[in-house]
Amino acid sequence: MDETPALPAQGPFELSGGDLCLDFVNTWGDRGRPETDGLRTYPQLVAFARQTGLIDPAGEAALIARAAAKAPAASTAIEAARSLREALYGVFSARAQDREIPGRDLARLNAALREALPNLRLSLQGKALVWHWRPDAAALTSLLWPIARAAADLLTQATAPVRECGGAQCTWLFLDQSRGRSRRWCSMASCGNRAKARRHYRRTRSDSPEGS
Repeated sequence: MDETPALPAQGPFELSGGDLCLDFVNTWGDRGRPETDGLRTYPQLVAFARQTGLIDPAGEAALIARAAAKAPAASTAIEAARSLREALYGVFSARAQDREIPGRDLARLNAALREALPNLRLSLQGKALVWHWRPDAAALTSLLWPIARAAADLLTQATAPVRECGGAQCTWLFLDQSRGRSRRWCSMASCGNRAKARRHYRRTRSDSPEGS
């Protein structure tokens, strides 16, 4: 598995968080609506990994076959993925809101790191040494290793501007790369436009005789 995957433009998931771990958190954008959860089955987790470049087609096929043959292990793996995702949401949301990071969420991330980091290796690419993950198609939770590592890397960057969308029902997280670090919305096309529409509606209601 590649340490720094390229992110394809097309796929079932919107990858606009600016970092692998934030895109993973954003597989559930509205935590008030369970039906919007994008990680309800193990094949959906594999689809996320394929779209983000964590695995190639051969790796995708191997994991799907393994999951089909080991249904209880696949169920355990998707629950581990969802647990890690919600822990990462708790950690990064707290960071974005300048609140204390919940200890249980940090403990869950550390547990994922304890599983992940022993599987990191150095190898030569030409004359350069690069990190890579030990190939292990038998480990259905191996897809979580680079995600946990990405979260740890981002959290230890003191200046990383992680934000949470200001939408009333949106829990998307993103890296704020805007000028002045003033970005408020996951997307102006969705939450930003809805907020503008609400403000416009309130203004027109207050200006109209009926509204007054």
